[in-house]
Amino acid sequence: MRTFEGVRVIDFTQAVAGPFATYQLALQGADVVKVEQPGAGDQGRQMYRLDADFQKLGYSAIFLCGNAGKRSLTLDLKHPDARAVVHRLVRDADVVIENFKAGTMDRMGFGWNDLKQLNPKLVYCSISGFGQTGPRAAAAAYDPTIQAASGVMAVNGVPETGPMRVGAIICDMSSSITAAFAIAGALFKRERAGVGGHLDLSMQDVAAAFMSPNLLQAAYGFEPDLMGNKSLSGNPMATAFPTKAGVLLLIPATDAQCAKIWPVVGRPEFSDDPRFTTLDARLANHADCTAALMAGLASETAADWELRFAEAGVPAAAVLTLPEVLEDRQLAHRGTIQTMKSPADDRDLIHTRTPFKISGEETGPDCPPPLVGADTDAVLGELGYGADEIVALREASVV
Repeated sequence: MRTFEGVRVIDFTQAVAGPFATYQLALQGADVVKVEQPGAGDQGRQMYRLDADFQKLGYSAIFLCGNAGKRSLTLDLKHPDARAVVHRLVRDADVVIENFKAGTMDRMGFGWNDLKQLNPKLVYCSISGFGQTGPRAAAAAYDPTIQAASGVMAVNGVPETGPMRVGAIICDMSSSITAAFAIAGALFKRERAGVGGHLDLSMQDVAAAFMSPNLLQAAYGFEPDLMGNKSLSGNPMATAFPTKAGVLLLIPATDAQCAKIWPVVGRPEFSDDPRFTTLDARLANHADCTAALMAGLASETAADWELRFAEAGVPAAAVLTLPEVLEDRQLAHRGTIQTMKSPADDRDLIHTRTPFKISGEETGPDCPPPLVGADTDAVLGELGYGADEIVALREASVV
């Protein structure tokens, strides 16, 4: 039995923060019914576009990464007759999750206070940029908005460029993982207390939490500069270095690890050189330290150095390109990146499994990402709608 087997999730979310959360639940056996707008469906289907054949199916990189294992029900939430459908969905559901701007679901009659009357055991998760209350609650937000509003951009970049956003959608993804964790906790509490509850998740709160080391530095009078590839400590040995081929990231965290670097690069005499034995000394002799390291690292490739530093017990990694990550031996060993066939043709669809393993349980999606509305008739039938009623809903453009 998988962790969330038997749990039904009604998913009103779009784009990333939300769909990737319910994807984590689907990977562990939850029945996730994805509610999409008739026609175009989830706006995430148009984000990070792929080739024309994928676009015809409503598949984008964003959609593929977080929607396998789900069923798609199209429903126009603004249509007056949608209310009855939502009510049937919710009565026997365990979880409802939405990521509209704060107050949107309330205005449509589908907020927490409305739906808990139908199902007191319901776990209702609201994901928004800034939370459901406060001076910025009504503001729209995407990942870059939160990077700007949480301090992520304040430490990312170099003086020549000024603040820069991170290339990955880290705020969306971390908010999704946090939402999945919060939902799991609320379901566990429900088992003991017998009642559901409302989860109010702010993406800015999540980002502030993972920015807490930087924020604490600022709170106590030390505000870091733009970091580029530097470590929080500023250690000149903990950064990215060019090599004979490729870039190597060195991340020694202690003086002892720094001392181990010098014999590996052919300068054992520097291990006890007073210019480099402590962090303060390395900072005071930053240029000499960097020059010596760069000279040593120029003789071999990043991949070779990665192996040599691993043998020496020094944290280091070659900076991989995205195609190289897809072929990475460690990820292959873990089974992190998997494929399944498209429902429309024979193409492989790539997806990631859960970033953890559970003993005795195989996590993974039961089906590929759905086409828009592919499961509408089946889901409505489960809710008790007859064939004629489903036809009537279609003719009225409700579904």
